[in-house]
Amino acid sequence: MKKEILKFPISVLLCTCIFLSFSISLVAQEYTLVWSDEFDENGKPNSEYWRFENGFVRNQELQWYQDDNAYCKDGVLIIEGRRENKPNPLYVKASHTDWRRSRPFIEYTSSSLKTAGKKEFLYGRFEIRARIPLESGSWPAIWTLGTTMEWPSCGEIDIMEYYRINNDPHLLANVAWGTDERFKAEWRTQAIPFRHFLEKNSNWGKEFHVWRMDWDENSIKLYLDDELLNEVSLNETVNGAWGNYTHPFKQPHYLLLNLALGANGGEPDVSAFPMKYEIDYVRVYQKKEHVVRPGRLWLDDRGEHINAHGGGMLYHEGIYYWFGEHKSENSNAAQVGINCYSSNDLVNWKYEGVVLPVSDDPTSDIAKGCVMERPKVIYNKKTGKFVMWFHLELKGQGYKAARSALAISDEVTGPYIFVLSERINKGFFPFDMPVDIRKLQFDPEKYSTWWTPSWYKAVENGLFLKRDLEEGQMARDMTLFVDDDGKAYHIYASEENLTLHIAELTDDYTGHTGKYIRVAPGGHNEAPTIFKRKGNYWMITSGCTGWEPNAARLFSAPSIWGPWKQHVNPCRGEKSEITFGGQGTFVQQVYGKKDAYVFMGDMWRPKFPIDGRYMWLPIKFEKDIPYLEWMDEWDLDFL
Repeated sequence: MKKEILKFPISVLLCTCIFLSFSISLVAQEYTLVWSDEFDENGKPNSEYWRFENGFVRNQELQWYQDDNAYCKDGVLIIEGRRENKPNPLYVKASHTDWRRSRPFIEYTSSSLKTAGKKEFLYGRFEIRARIPLESGSWPAIWTLGTTMEWPSCGEIDIMEYYRINNDPHLLANVAWGTDERFKAEWRTQAIPFRHFLEKNSNWGKEFHVWRMDWDENSIKLYLDDELLNEVSLNETVNGAWGNYTHPFKQPHYLLLNLALGANGGEPDVSAFPMKYEIDYVRVYQKKEHVVRPGRLWLDDRGEHINAHGGGMLYHEGIYYWFGEHKSENSNAAQVGINCYSSNDLVNWKYEGVVLPVSDDPTSDIAKGCVMERPKVIYNKKTGKFVMWFHLELKGQGYKAARSALAISDEVTGPYIFVLSERINKGFFPFDMPVDIRKLQFDPEKYSTWWTPSWYKAVENGLFLKRDLEEGQMARDMTLFVDDDGKAYHIYASEENLTLHIAELTDDYTGHTGKYIRVAPGGHNEAPTIFKRKGNYWMITSGCTGWEPNAARLFSAPSIWGPWKQHVNPCRGEKSEITFGGQGTFVQQVYGKKDAYVFMGDMWRPKFPIDGRYMWLPIKFEKDIPYLEWMDEWDLDFL
């Protein structure tokens, strides 16, 4: 069907091509294609995109949705309605109460396809080009449903329905959501008599047409051949009490294509079978963004919320690569592994896949169910290897292990091969720790009670560092930093999260040299982020309050080895005392911009981890001291 344009006269074709080129260029400026199915392969619909809805449907007649009524042929998906008597497998003689069992034969068959669990989208432009059957009895539809909650609280969008109202054919564009009563919907319906379209084009029924939905955070607009049929503001589409006052159209939806027979389609015209509902293509576009919106859903090229928590960034050969933890719905433990995304503008992200998966081997350090946090990747120019370090907790041990884990790859997007996990700097004191402090001995029983003044003093003097000297130092929240001379450093929360360490990595970045310092001993810092500007080193950290946000801390030093000086909270304005509800994970310099840095943070959702949001803010400077202010949105182009 994509070749039909070749049938036009040359003059019409030229004008059409110019118009299409102009239209496509406008779309290209505002939108990017994130998914499509052109139905070019003959046979069954692509199982990577579609699943079948199977079951009985109560229409005018007993109907069965079945797989073989939908197939692709010559670039078109055909959903076929057939009239056929076949035994009803659920038939029970003399059944009067259950309509599924009350008839011995199924009289009509059709098909219904959906992208649930395969392709789901939040916002965008949806285009479907189709030719619909108009005969009595046909009820074709293009619609969406939300991925959570039962109907109608999940939300329903009818991009197209064709059926009869008082036996008069109509095309409908509808939006529905939940009310205070279960299974009762609130509707915003637009029903246009079919004659309206026939009056404009007597051949309407023989042609393909384009149904379109433009859906964003403000409204849903439904079109047919660029004619606006219905517009609904999302301000009015909030579920009632039964739906807990949630918003069904601010969550991902999946697509459905189906042909029902009878009921509102009218009495089936026996002579019209087999009916054919033909879909030329389905395309989903989403807006190209240059705007960062902290705390909002951030979608990748597939239309899915980016899943890269506790992330780090690597800029390599003109592309930014974002590595982060894959979070599941119900657990902060690693069920999948480490994800990677790529971008050339820090706003629009392409999913590159799972670059370091968890292991199915229960004896592995990274067995499914372990904790893999704050992955960071750096590139070693000498070896040509991409080196990943991350915080690892062994499965079933809570946060006891406090290990550093290493994985290596030949390619930036992996796969990364897990090498080891370990406690680090075994047997080494910090090189700047005075000898007299090193010689101090601590009686563990004397310091069994924490948080006393004497205990704090012991921590400052290395109580936990000395305890772990033989086994190696604890390392939890962490980041990596490569200095201008190519030297790399591992910065991590150690000593029961009470003290930060900055440790030098070996030349190949795959080990530790034993040279390290302590920063703010006993200061209870975690979530370190670090950057260098005008020869000074800056570090933004957080306090330790579990998943609850707290005030950020700011440190500076003239050398990576210090001395490190603490400044006031770098956050300013409302909610600055809780870092605007987030916690830092990385600072990324924006290449191609002068003096531009982005503070990357996470807004954790421990009860629903996958829904954690990202809080990216531009770092501003006053008298060369960095600070952060909340911004509902900001444009990278103007950094």
